[in-house]
Amino acid sequence: MERFSRLIILSERQQLHNTAMLAQSVGIKVQQCSRADFIQQPVKSGVLVGCQFSSHDLTKKGLSNELSMLMQRCPIFIFQAERALIDPAFAVHSGIRGLIYRDEQLDRVLTALKTLMSGQLYYSRTVMSDVVDLLINKPKKIISDATASANAQLTRQEKRIIGLVAQGARNKEIAETLNISAHTVKAHLSAIFRKTQARNRVELLRWLQQSNLILESQPELARLA
Repeated sequence: MERFSRLIILSERQQLHNTAMLAQSVGIKVQQCSRADFIQQPVKSGVLVGCQFSSHDLTKKGLSNELSMLMQRCPIFIFQAERALIDPAFAVHSGIRGLIYRDEQLDRVLTALKTLMSGQLYYSRTVMSDVVDLLINKPKKIISDATASANAQLTRQEKRIIGLVAQGARNKEIAETLNISAHTVKAHLSAIFRKTQARNRVELLRWLQQSNLILESQPELARLA
């Protein structure tokens, strides 16, 4: 379970949002910015993003392009959500880590923030029970759909890195082989783990075995002394 070390609150308000202030009150490191500014920032590991709800984020047609783009950069949850406008089952299956509703009491919001920062999902027991039932009753379809979705989201560079990981390459070796920095390798691996729902390299290799991912021919692995 990945714990998060930093929270970014996405809000168009100039002053610090109440949700950000609540997070600060329990010792969570918080930064607030607009969605547009966040998209321009480099991606860092260990970051959880809270998106203030917008009515176009989640509709019957699915996720907005903007929300999809944000989810490709970092794990996210939605706060100040409207109960009547969001299907929580759709949200959890879409990869959103939690929903904090506009009418939640402050103690519940604090519980939600702590839960999310600890790496857990934040949904009602009913929603999570329905998800578990679906996984039990239709595991093959769920895994197939999730794998297909991950395959579609992986970039060409990420597929190269997965191929090198499958060869047993370490981060330094991957960086040397692809002529990129070790920091960039870590950022790519973080995105790969998120997209494949793997928590480590072992789970990533297990996912690779179950997927239909076709890896391109890999560059010769640079072995470091």
